[in-house]
Amino acid sequence: MENIKNLTLKLDSNAQIINLLSRNIEILNKVSKFQVAVDQLNSNQKKLVDLLALLSKDITTIEKNKYDQRKELEDRTMSVIRIMQVFAHDKKKKKLQRRLYHLTSEYIQNCLDMELIKISKKIWLLANKFGGYALTFVNKIKSSLNPDNLKASNKFEKEFGLNPVMIKNIEEANIRFIEAMLLFQDEMEEKEKVAMKIKEINKKTKKLLTNKIDRFVLMFENENPCFFHEYRELREDQLYKQIKETNDQETDFQDLLLDENQMNPVEPKVKRKTPQKSLPETK
Repeated sequence: MENIKNLTLKLDSNAQIINLLSRNIEILNKVSKFQVAVDQLNSNQKKLVDLLALLSKDITTIEKNKYDQRKELEDRTMSVIRIMQVFAHDKKKKKLQRRLYHLTSEYIQNCLDMELIKISKKIWLLANKFGGYALTFVNKIKSSLNPDNLKASNKFEKEFGLNPVMIKNIEEANIRFIEAMLLFQDEMEEKEKVAMKIKEINKKTKKLLTNKIDRFVLMFENENPCFFHEYRELREDQLYKQIKETNDQETDFQDLLLDENQMNPVEPKVKRKTPQKSLPETK
């Protein structure tokens, strides 16, 4: 995930600033509000580190299971669709032909998850209806006691190859796919919440550095020039990377969830400015 890498770089950059400040504790102690601001920076950094761990949680096993269960549902549904299409054509059932006409392998493979579930359910109902199979437990008992129903079901199976096991397989595959899909959705929703929280804390950290810590450091330009210049270089480098990465805009939370193979960001070419004597002015 490309933006997880970017977030890691931001954390590393913040850590360098925190390290510098912690090595100059005697300066912080001279201004109580300076110390309070640095404490807040440390708190934000810890939260971001914890959130990054959550955002980086590996859910490939859950995602793969969802993919596998979908593939199984596609295959089992498509097997019955082909039988029903042959049946509709052979028996000249025009209405049924129209309902099944667009259900090709390509369509099934490319449809959305919820649409696949609906299609699978529809095929399950049609197969039971035209195959002469009962849907409820009570009706199944009644059907099994009726020789005519049993004869019709056997005839359908013999002529077209549809049997109760194939229909039951669709039902079971549908249930397994729904369970796998919901689990994957829960994990993705949790990652979205974490990404939103990261965005919020990043924004607060940026304001904290710009509106408070930068200004406090500026107070020590003459009194502690080595500290001032080292801090200034770290901040200029940090701001340069931020502008190059985001064009001075916050990353949207959806981007944090995109796989790096789906992302081809075009980074703006930004020339690094010559260091000046004062800290970068903030807007």
